[in-house]
Amino acid sequence: MSHPARKMEPIPPAQFYGPARPIRSQTLQVPDTSIRDALPSNYPYSSYSGQYRQDAFLQAEKELKGRYVRTMPNAFLDHYLPNHPDGMPVIQSKPFKEVAKHRVEKNMYEPLITALAPFLKSGWTAVNSSDSPDPDSGYLFGHRVKPDISVYSSHDPSIDRPCRACDMETFIELKVFLRDEPFSDDNDLEKPSGNSCESRGQLITYLNAMQAAQYRTHSFGVFILGDTCRLLRHTLSGIEFTKSFKYTRTPYLQRFFWRLSHATPERRGIDTTFELVSTNDLASVMARKLLELEAAEKPLWKVSVAERSFYVGPPFTRSHHYPIGRGTRCFVAIDCVTSCRYFIKDTWRLDAYHREGDVYARLHKHNVRNIAGVVASGDVLNHHCGSFPSLPVWFVPKDNKIRKHTHYRLVLDVVGIPLAQFPSTYWFVSCIRDCALAHMDAFTKAGVEHRDISVGNIVFVRNEDGTYSAILIDWEFAKYIEDAPNRVSERTGTLQFRAARLCSASPPPRTIGDDIESFVLLLLWMAIRYAQNNMAPSERGDALARFEVGRTKTDMILTGTNGVVAMKLSSSDLTYVLIVSLKFFMAYKLLDPVTKESRGGRSLADDKLCWRSWLAYRHPQ
Repeated sequence: MSHPARKMEPIPPAQFYGPARPIRSQTLQVPDTSIRDALPSNYPYSSYSGQYRQDAFLQAEKELKGRYVRTMPNAFLDHYLPNHPDGMPVIQSKPFKEVAKHRVEKNMYEPLITALAPFLKSGWTAVNSSDSPDPDSGYLFGHRVKPDISVYSSHDPSIDRPCRACDMETFIELKVFLRDEPFSDDNDLEKPSGNSCESRGQLITYLNAMQAAQYRTHSFGVFILGDTCRLLRHTLSGIEFTKSFKYTRTPYLQRFFWRLSHATPERRGIDTTFELVSTNDLASVMARKLLELEAAEKPLWKVSVAERSFYVGPPFTRSHHYPIGRGTRCFVAIDCVTSCRYFIKDTWRLDAYHREGDVYARLHKHNVRNIAGVVASGDVLNHHCGSFPSLPVWFVPKDNKIRKHTHYRLVLDVVGIPLAQFPSTYWFVSCIRDCALAHMDAFTKAGVEHRDISVGNIVFVRNEDGTYSAILIDWEFAKYIEDAPNRVSERTGTLQFRAARLCSASPPPRTIGDDIESFVLLLLWMAIRYAQNNMAPSERGDALARFEVGRTKTDMILTGTNGVVAMKLSSSDLTYVLIVSLKFFMAYKLLDPVTKESRGGRSLADDKLCWRSWLAYRHPQ
């Protein structure tokens, strides 16, 4: 069935795409984009939800491949927990030998808790949590963690909740069989067996639960195998572990708990730049009301960015639920002085990329349309990860995937509404058009490529006259035209909206045309996912699945009119807009119909021509 030819005429907004529908009350959680094909990017938009529901340990293990560093236990302690008081009790080896002699794992728990008690600061406690999963810890695939032993400082767990990731200082995981050893003391740090992979994944879920449930810069853990032990330290760059040592003959395990329990919160990994507000002064009461945190159980925090301070409640994004990456948390914030409402992005930026605040400054200097204003921005002092002491005892594999990150905060002057909550398809297309204009301005005026066009990076605002306008956000991966071709060894962009040619195992260099293709893919994806249509659920699932493989993306674009008609959209006008978009995308040969490969634009002139041709068919305000 072919779509009838139509004359291009402006369509009055009142007739365009049908009546507006109310804003959905359920917000779409759209985490920021990772720089690899990883869970924070792909899981929220994937049609294959089942593929992420396999064993959580094995999925977690895959996330951390190539992100391990080994060191010696004495160097680990001296570097990360250097300051400690005198007076550590004399180590009695007998209690620890009693632990090691057991060949049934669960019989080791209570003896170890008793043996370690003298080395914990007063007020600290270790508890058996092996049969008590934390109901609030399902950050990875809904898996609820239950370490064998959980360690707490001032927050004593109740009898009903011996495992609480939100209060945990560290944990101990025990095994008795050599096949469960997760790490190697040879050059290949990750043992390849199935049991080893599962053990690594198990440790990752515990470390991840701590950093996801708390405001942390790093977390510590302990792994015991029979009479041997390893100490662990996790950041958003990866995991450091110590060479295996005999805890029945060496003092490292006891020293670890003595030093950790006497260390400052910063040394223990607590992010003290988030200050819990416990007072009920006029400013905090007003902030609670504005943030809709009037329930007493919802915490209020105070956080500083540059020279300004803001109140925030819980983050509304979930990228920090994953064990590596930028760990982005986004908040609605209230200025502590003016009570004005702002947006705060708290992230661990990649050192190889520009600071997002600097990108915004360049965009505003060149009068780029449809972008947010920056209120404040800056790095958090002394918060870095991914670099290690240049000492022989730190073994960092040459082929590692570890990236350097710096803690960074950005405050924007607008709190947008997610694109997925569009009031009508007219406005969703209008919002995408607004952001296409922003992207064109950025490239043609400021020499900036966005490089991460996705559903999560377009938000809209409701204007006083009842209309809507959109802004293009998340310029964290932006690249200047004068930058070196490759800044990191991994590709940017959310998988579902990444240009087809960039989905190959060895993608070619990215160009501005790839972002143009991302806009086209975004239009198609949004129409299939949210617009009213007559597809069966299985048809819609199959259609969304095509966005996850480069070749099927290519085929989908090449089918043009027939492919759009097959979407069975209820709105003929939306169908027409999609057909026109695909035709103009093909007309300027951003996708070669012979090779079925995206060219991504061959020159600046071609790219400008494509932009202007596509945008010429925008719809009236």
